[in-house]
Amino acid sequence: MLPGDLKEPFLAAVRRLMRPVVRQLLAYGVTHPAFSRLLREIYVEVAERDFALPHKRQTDSRISLVTGLHRKEIARLRRAPDEPERRPEHALEQSPVTRVLGRWMAGAPYADARHRPRPLPYEAAGSRASFARLVRELGIDAPPRSVLDELLRLGIAELAPDNTVVLRREAHVPADDAAAKLELLGSDPAELFATIAHNVAHLDEPWLQRKVVYDNVGAEALAELRAAARRVGEAFIREANALLAAHDRDRNPDAPGGARTRVVLGAYYFEEELEPRPSAAPAETRGEPKMRLPGRITRSR
Repeated sequence: MLPGDLKEPFLAAVRRLMRPVVRQLLAYGVTHPAFSRLLREIYVEVAERDFALPHKRQTDSRISLVTGLHRKEIARLRRAPDEPERRPEHALEQSPVTRVLGRWMAGAPYADARHRPRPLPYEAAGSRASFARLVRELGIDAPPRSVLDELLRLGIAELAPDNTVVLRREAHVPADDAAAKLELLGSDPAELFATIAHNVAHLDEPWLQRKVVYDNVGAEALAELRAAARRVGEAFIREANALLAAHDRDRNPDAPGGARTRVVLGAYYFEEELEPRPSAAPAETRGEPKMRLPGRITRSR
């Protein structure tokens, strides 16, 4: 339970968090009543799953007490027909293409010491590294050639004349799949929010949460910064991928045991304007003196 003196700061933070969400809801034509219905469903779903008392059945009355919703509304929501099957959670990161990219960059024999993916022969004799060996090692339920065809279709890989497979893109965010991109909208901000919430509640055991901010960067530098940030971020992701891959039990059966856990390590880049762009000055009224703004230099005609 959040201490009383932190409730207002928490709600203020949620208000700020919701601004870009509401902005996008309005942009996509999602009205308040539609979002309100969704929010009620989520309140009931989370209360039912995460706030049940030990060894007791979760009742409508208990959920009403936790959520503040009326019991009739809760009964209706809990007994509503199941929704059509949704896309599986984390489907993008579990796809064969994403798994191939992750293993390719994880380290030897498919990547160099800096975790940069090596060009791979499609097939190779013996135990030599090859694209076909990589696919078979992952246990993907598809022939290596089918996986390669998909990488070629997506523009992620290229097949050289000597039958060598070269990785051209180290990330898989389908350019023509809006649903896949919206999946990231649902997963990535939620993970960052959960990390910050953990750090608020566990001051003695914080999770990694870092960013760098400067608030007086000229817009003319942004193109260079975006490109440099991408290079720095990609190098970081290669290292992070190798670190987590070494502890993933699908790839390394000798990795430490324990309950199966999903671990995420990420970085991000963001920019926003802090002052409006200059606009054309309004036409002057005949006979009126030109107004000079403080701190601005106005050129005479």
